[in-house]
Amino acid sequence: MRIGFVELVLLLFIASITVGPNVALFADRWLRRAQRTSAAAARRKAQLEAQAAIEREALMTRFRVASNIFALLMLAALAYGLLLRPIDTPPKAYTAPDVRQDTGAAQTALSADSKDSWKLGGYLGVDCVRAQDGLVYAAAYNGAAMKKRQSDLVRTDGGHYADILSVEGELTSFAFDADGDLWLTVVTSSGGALCRARHDSWGTSVEQVVTQIDGAPLGVLSAVETGPDGKVYFAVSTEATAKNGLESALRTELIAHTGTGCVYVYDPSARTVEQVLGGVAGAAGLALSEDGRTLYVSDLGNRCVWTVDTDARELTAGGKHCGSFVSGLPGYPGALALDEDGTLYISYRWTRSGWLEKHADSTLLRGIALRAGENIQKKLFKLPADAPCAEAVDTADGSWKQTFSGRELDGCTAVCPAGSKVYFGAAGSASLLSARV
Repeated sequence: MRIGFVELVLLLFIASITVGPNVALFADRWLRRAQRTSAAAARRKAQLEAQAAIEREALMTRFRVASNIFALLMLAALAYGLLLRPIDTPPKAYTAPDVRQDTGAAQTALSADSKDSWKLGGYLGVDCVRAQDGLVYAAAYNGAAMKKRQSDLVRTDGGHYADILSVEGELTSFAFDADGDLWLTVVTSSGGALCRARHDSWGTSVEQVVTQIDGAPLGVLSAVETGPDGKVYFAVSTEATAKNGLESALRTELIAHTGTGCVYVYDPSARTVEQVLGGVAGAAGLALSEDGRTLYVSDLGNRCVWTVDTDARELTAGGKHCGSFVSGLPGYPGALALDEDGTLYISYRWTRSGWLEKHADSTLLRGIALRAGENIQKKLFKLPADAPCAEAVDTADGSWKQTFSGRELDGCTAVCPAGSKVYFGAAGSASLLSARV
């Protein structure tokens, strides 16, 4: 049987009347259920977002509290570190010395020719240079940390070098006596010592001769000289601790200005030690006249060189029988050396610090600099290329002969005239620099 169009329309109409309401009701229930589900999901999402916001705010509150506490602790630590922390050498007020006028001495530049810079190998610095029998000797160290530092005595003629002897610690200075023995000043983290290496046992044994005075350990030794009568003069730069080496001790003395440097004389025959000079604000260098009667002492903080009679005892820097040979120097004097013509060579550890001398009477600011650490302290001192790294003065008439400059250095640590040249040691460099005279 075929269904016509009328019959089909009639069937659809009957079906829509019969089934339509149920379908509409089902669709309505489904839509309502979907709306309820969406609303519940939205409420759960809103609750989760609110809970997350509460937790986030609580976390931020705890973070802000922790940040404030940390900032307060940092401020307290900074205040303690810069203002309240005890220091070994509290600064003392002093009057900055005057600045000397230009002397008109001849200007000599350090050689820029690499052939004139003698390489010593893998060392980190040179503390002393001496010439003997046509050869140049240098004390060089190879450890940055004082506890691991080792120093070698290196002999060179410019073409090659050889290690003569080694010591634990820092070999700050050395000198040959008339018998050919070698006298050394050595600094370790526990203190200083005056040592001797006999000419027949070089490189095999180093004997400690003086390690304490009146029961107290030696401080930071900086220089040694031997006289024609066999006596040995040595300088203790400062009573500051030796835990960081000579350079650190000298910087500390510059900032603190304790005036605790001393010069002693040791008599090998009598085995006695006597004080020649005290009250030096950084006894950084010694030189002895050829006749052994006059001793020159560089005073770091007072920027001068004292002169004393070697027979004198228990003198005070700047006091009776202790005169200033040269003063008002343009830098902080370190190592000294005399040549055969009586010319005194003065090396400058650093150029004078305007900040330091401007605040000479401010123990608070200098105390902060002492507590700030070595990296901050190093920024106060340097030798720019246009500042003299050394000068030469005639001891006979006091006339200035030469000024050496032309290299930017962390510090000039050693000076040694030898023939037509003057050799220099530089802080942080394993090369010997030179200039012709």
